[in-house]
Amino acid sequence: MRRMFSLVDNSNRSNNFITIQNAREDIIGELDAINQYNRHIQETDDPVAKATIHDIMMEEEVHVGQFFGLLFSLNPESKTQFEKGYKEFMDDNRK
Repeated sequence: MRRMFSLVDNSNRSNNFITIQNAREDIIGELDAINQYNRHIQETDDPVAKATIHDIMMEEEVHVGQFFGLLFSLNPESKTQFEKGYKEFMDDNRK
């Protein structure tokens, strides 16, 4: 089975760049879906609809994590910067 990309061999830099960009766009798409589902939950009074949409929304959050994992494996500097920002947030907001 041929792999779409390799986490070890970055000889095809152009393909790697495109894959990184696509992962970022996919994260945005998942976050947009989460926002849309949240609005849908707020707009309905039907408990079955709320529960169903909420379940789907939670899956989208898992997808965000998966795409971040992909992005971080393709571009370790992104993970470093993400962790730096998270640490700054935590340091600034400790009570």
